Amino acid sequence: SYGRIPYAGAVNSMEGQDSIPSVLGPLSNSLTGIKIFVQSVISAKPWLKDPLAVRKKWDDEGYALIEHGGGKKLCFGLVWNNGETIPHPPIIRALETTKSALLAAGHSGD
Repeated sequence: SYGRIPYAGAVNSMEGQDSIPSVLGPLSNSLTGIKIFVQSVISAKPWLKDPLAVRKKWDDEGYALIEHGGGKKLCFGLVWNNGETIPHPPIIRALETTKSALLAAGHSGD
């Protein structure tokens, strides 16, 4: 979610290295906690202080995935091998577990 959480004033070891943008974001043990954090930050209109922050208000319908069937049947893409790096076996196992869980929940993709 690059640009949704303001970055102005944050110390960055990659200053000027914009080819790989870094992001700030919350850590939480619940999705509700992350939603409250992001809603709070966005309601403060961070684009007024950080010109790189995305100028977009909070959208409850977007969050609820209204335009995508309410999130009931989504399509996911998993990158198994990018041609340069092959994931270690535990990562492949995690991807397989994730794929199985998504398919079992009625989603599609590969």
